[in-house]
This record gives sequence, C-alpha cells and structure tokens, in this order.
Amino acid sequence: MKKLLVVITGLMLVGLLAAPAQCQQPCKIGIIDMEAFQEKSVAFQKIRDKLRAKYQSLQQKLDKEKEELMRLEEEFRKQSMMLSLDAKETKKKELEKKKRYYKYLYEEYSHQMKDAELEARRTIGKEIEKIVEEIGKKQGFTIILERKTMGLVYYRDEIDITDQVVKAYDRMKKK
Repeated sequence: MKKLLVVITGLMLVGLLAAPAQCQQPCKIGIIDMEAFQEKSVAFQKIRDKLRAKYQSLQQKLDKEKEELMRLEEEFRKQSMMLSLDAKETKKKELEKKKRYYKYLYEEYSHQMKDAELEARRTIGKEIEKIVEEIGKKQGFTIILERKTMGLVYYRDEIDITDQVVKAYDRMKKK
C-alpha cells in the first residue's frame, strides 16, 4: 500500500511539473547580423566616416612630423662632416628630441583613435541593444542572437531581423 501511494504521488508530481511546460507558447528566436547591419545602416556609415576623417587628420599631422624628422636626419647627415663636435652634438640632441616627440605623438594619436573607436562601439552597442530589446518585446521573441555567436551553425532566413534593426537604428539617429 505504501509503495502504491509513493508511485501515485510521484506520478502526480511529474504531471504537475510537466503541465506548465506543455502550456507555454513556442519559442521564437531572432538573429541579427552585425556585419550586414554595418554595411546597410546609413547612420552607422556616418559614424564610420567621422572616425575615418579623424584618423586621416591625425595621420596627416603624424606624416608632417615624420617628414620634418626625415629632413632633419638628412640635414644632419649632410652637415656632419663640416660641423664642429659641439655643433654636431647639439644637432644630434635636437634630432633625438624630435624622434622622441614623434614617438610620443604616434602613441598619443594611436591612443586617441582607440578611445574614439571604443566609445563609438560602446554607444552604438547600447543603442542597438535598446532597439533589439524593443523589437524583441513587440514581436514576442524569446531570444535574439548575433549571427556570429559561438555554436550558431545554421538558421533560417525568416528569423533574421537585421533589416528591422537597421531601419529602427537609422530612424532613431534621424531624430
């Protein structure tokens, strides 16, 4: 009798636990392709162009410094035979100072570009996250994954929401 009671209780527990799982609605999954987003989004292209312009501006400044450094090195090499030891030492120190300044500028500009890119990624990431969350809630998605997610090998094109995200992002940036 005790065994029968334990078996019946066990079956009731299994039935109660399984019932909610059967009543839930089907899982809806969405995919976003960030590479496609970057290619299609007009607002993203503008941000990318601003970063490129900043990079080119810094690169031009760095190139001018490099030309000046090369000019000084050439000048030193041409004049080194004619200069006195003191003048030669002075020119050498000036050249070393210019090399250190160029190295400093290179590192500073590299740091500025990395910071600008990081800030842009962070800002865009937060904005896309809000948009994807909105789309997910409105359309009842259970989960939305990035296409390059580890382990994601195949998905049907119907679950790709990249175009929706591009349109929503561009609309948001126009405001």
